[in-house]
Amino acid sequence: MKNLYLTALLFFISFVSFAQAPELMSYQALVRNANGDLIQDTSVGIRISILQNSETGTAVYTETHTVSTNENGLVTLSIGSGSTSDDFASIDWGDGTYYIKSETDPTGGTNYTIEGTSQLLSVPYALYAKNSGDSSNNTSNPVSSEEASSSFAFSDNISDTTYALSISTGTWVAQSGSGTIVASNGNFAFSDSISDDTYVFDQSEGAWISQSGSGTIIGSGGNFAFSDSISDTTYAFSQFTGTWISQSGSGSMIGSNGNFAFSDSISDTTYAFNQYTGTWVSQSGSGSLVASNGSFAFSDSISDMTYAFNQSTGTWVGQSGSGSIVGSND
Repeated sequence: MKNLYLTALLFFISFVSFAQAPELMSYQALVRNANGDLIQDTSVGIRISILQNSETGTAVYTETHTVSTNENGLVTLSIGSGSTSDDFASIDWGDGTYYIKSETDPTGGTNYTIEGTSQLLSVPYALYAKNSGDSSNNTSNPVSSEEASSSFAFSDNISDTTYALSISTGTWVAQSGSGTIVASNGNFAFSDSISDDTYVFDQSEGAWISQSGSGTIIGSGGNFAFSDSISDTTYAFSQFTGTWISQSGSGSMIGSNGNFAFSDSISDTTYAFNQYTGTWVSQSGSGSLVASNGSFAFSDSISDMTYAFNQSTGTWVGQSGSGSIVGSND
């Protein structure tokens, strides 16, 4: 069983943004078997450890979870909410560097056979700022989030080549083509009108990922989306799956917390892209879209219905009646 499932675990970490810094980290992981196939709709056991100063450093916090992968092999959990005897809130994020170690048992138990460790860069310092107060009064400030995760990209018009700086390797990665670059959470994207291709530089992969078609790109939460008017198709890039996901139809898009939505007036249908499931979810009707913390809503005056897309459930919820919608980011 160990040989069957021993493979690399790909994970992504982000902090949920609130008015006050939370004591939780949102964590997503893609789980694959030895053949590279996704482990779908299966209960898995996960142990999370926060290591100090190195990849083999002392564990200052450990917790365990039993969660289920979805149809895309993705698990989602909140670090700080698992079974533990440790105190997540007591971690001193300003005292050195920290690494996150994940161990997974694909059978749902505690026989952890999949392992991965990665340095935490900018995200812990939101908690550091919460605990330390005014950073100007501290002589032991950690590297700022900007310095810790600084990344850059530029297009060289002479060679018609675009370059992005990889955080993990500290090297520039080239991509043939050039265009207006859009940045989001360390990732970059541009459309090359000559080749009619769009490219995303994914920091987690340290590589450019292409998609046929081009259009006006918007970025949100490290993800990107664009509508290709020629093929009447909209594409969204999810950093969690490292792929472009297409949806027939096109329209004016909005983004929020890594998710996207647009209304296609021709089919009179509205679509929302959920980054966690890597899917587009449709709803009959169309209207002016409003975003709030990764969710979306619109009123359809023809049917006199209002719909809201909930990113947590991945579904649209309807309500009779329509009117001007407001959203709250609290």
